[in-house]
Amino acid sequence: MVFKLNKNKKIIWTYIYVYIFCLCAGHQAHAGSYVIGVEDIKYYPYFDFTSDKATLAKSLLDQFAKDSGHTISYLPLPIRQFPKWLYKENIDFKFPDNAKWQKQSNVQQLTIHFSEPAVAMTAGTIVLAKNQHKEEDFFKTIGSITGFTPIHWGKQIEQGKVSIYEDSSPKILVKYLANGLIDGLDVDLAVAKDGLQKLNLQQKLVISEHLPKQDFSYRLSTVKHPEIIKQFNQWLVTRQKYIETLKVEFGILTIEPNQANMVKK
Repeated sequence: MVFKLNKNKKIIWTYIYVYIFCLCAGHQAHAGSYVIGVEDIKYYPYFDFTSDKATLAKSLLDQFAKDSGHTISYLPLPIRQFPKWLYKENIDFKFPDNAKWQKQSNVQQLTIHFSEPAVAMTAGTIVLAKNQHKEEDFFKTIGSITGFTPIHWGKQIEQGKVSIYEDSSPKILVKYLANGLIDGLDVDLAVAKDGLQKLNLQQKLVISEHLPKQDFSYRLSTVKHPEIIKQFNQWLVTRQKYIETLKVEFGILTIEPNQANMVKK
């Protein structure tokens, strides 16, 4: 049996094909080449754009570009100039970023568009497991990445109760902690554990039980391309399973919600 389309049905199917073609063409038209400003430090497993090593951030952003038809490149920039990137550097996006970090530094009063969280994290003070129950007065020296701000220790630093030891290498900071030269670290736990592994040390590192913790997130930001931020947000939803797989692959733990001593960011 052979079915023949009448003239009206042929017209309808023609419109359908044209509509599908326009959708595909529209998708390709929105594809572009973009530069993402990133931090020029080694902060594995989250990012290390100074090498070709795979990290969570690069894997995630590369996959977004692939799925969306974009071409992206990364420009490592000095972390001490972090607040100025979006208006002083010729970049399209900034990663990582967070609206909280821009509150004090957006002197140009830019309209900055932030994505939904690409990855959620817990900020706290990393200590040797034997010191996890130590109170605040135990801590005299805190290790921090050069250019990072140890937000939980600002008041104590101003009062002269705590001093900061800075280094651009998380591995060096972990070595100092393991050897008892500093009392705590202001770095992410996954980053600290990676440093411990590279040093072949057996000590156990944990987040201090009696010091403040803070729930925060890494986001993609832009001044120029809010439409791509919307696209990225949609991608984060549709590729949630893939992102969770990445976290497992890079040993990044899910944050613990509803803790009494945790502040939202």
